[in-house]
Amino acid sequence: MSPWRRWIAALRSLSLGGRLSAQVNEERGWERLSANPATAGLNAAEAYQDALEAWRKNPLAWRIIAITTDYVVGEGVNAAGRQPEVQAFIERFWNHPRNRLDLRLEAMCEELARAGDLFVLLFRNPQDGLSYLRFVTKDRIRRIQTAENDWESERVYIELEGMQERRWLSPQHPQAQSQEAVMLHYAVNRPLGCLLGESDLAALIPWLQRYARLLEDRVRLNWAMRAFLWIVTVPSHRVAAKAEQYRAAPEAGSIIVKDESESWQPVTPNLNAFDASADLKAVRQMIDAGSHYPPHWRGEPQGINLATAAAMQAPTEKHLQRRQRYFHYVIKDILINAYLRAAEIGKVPFHSPEALQELVEVSGAELSLKDNERLANAAVQLARAFNLLAATLPTLASPSLRRAMLKQVLSFGGLSVPQSLVEQILAEMEARG
Repeated sequence: MSPWRRWIAALRSLSLGGRLSAQVNEERGWERLSANPATAGLNAAEAYQDALEAWRKNPLAWRIIAITTDYVVGEGVNAAGRQPEVQAFIERFWNHPRNRLDLRLEAMCEELARAGDLFVLLFRNPQDGLSYLRFVTKDRIRRIQTAENDWESERVYIELEGMQERRWLSPQHPQAQSQEAVMLHYAVNRPLGCLLGESDLAALIPWLQRYARLLEDRVRLNWAMRAFLWIVTVPSHRVAAKAEQYRAAPEAGSIIVKDESESWQPVTPNLNAFDASADLKAVRQMIDAGSHYPPHWRGEPQGINLATAAAMQAPTEKHLQRRQRYFHYVIKDILINAYLRAAEIGKVPFHSPEALQELVEVSGAELSLKDNERLANAAVQLARAFNLLAATLPTLASPSLRRAMLKQVLSFGGLSVPQSLVEQILAEMEARG
């Protein structure tokens, strides 16, 4: 049983009236994911189940994955082709009722962050060449077979269906063209030399467990505070009589009339709650450090001013930008492989994989508006500098100089412009004089 499941089972077995205890399991829970096919599948399945259960049961884990998806996917992802036949295929593939890729983006991003791996199946329709998108969860993949001379070149994926194994071929396999479906594999947080990635929650699960246990103990202790005791002081000759009279505690709202010889004093436990706040904060800081997100992103703004929040923002945005770039690569690679599968049976014009890298474009909303503002200001300043240079060299006879100026201005404006487009713009400008 996984550490997370053992902890959930232990919580369910305790009652609020039971003995308060907390034991932290220091076991790692799973071994390092390696390229060894004999152990990678079993360890990966257990790690996947741990991360999935943490996401389902722990609000902090759920929020960490949700923040990643909110920023990486944002308002959506745009895909386009630079040639009519490529654009038409992308639109058919993207909007097909069996694909509806715009509705799958959030689930794909969440699975990639939660599992560390995304296994995509492309089922080709032989009638029109269009591929249908389906997915296999990481816990069902038992082995990955690679090329003999290159472990990074994945060839076959072994899926466990009940008690039987099913083989899915990679597009790089020599026999992939004749297959009904091929499998694509994408991974994040993948250690060097490993075939599988790791979940964004992998380093957080032990600390999420500790924090949940601390909170559980505080809830139980606060419940115990309501079970206060009454100490009733009476003369010694009336102790037996009063003990019999108050054998059952008075109900709430009761009125008891007594003389001055009888006094009542409530006794409640002292929780020392202030002492526990430092421990809870220290555990939250460990969770924040592993999640890449500052505390005010999960709704804890205490002690954080505007300057501190701005300083915390930069590393987080860099992390999200890297993840967004990879997610856009995932979408682009799926589109390219789907097009190539259709071209294999002659349903669309053939383009080489290298050419499709230039013909297919995938983009999304910018993560930071401040970055856009800085880039725009830099582009304006650079354009003014080049304008001054043009006044100094009126003819701008050097094509290399014109090419460099145009590429720099567009780059600082936030546009990723390939060299072919720069050449096309310059050619059009020269044609118009």
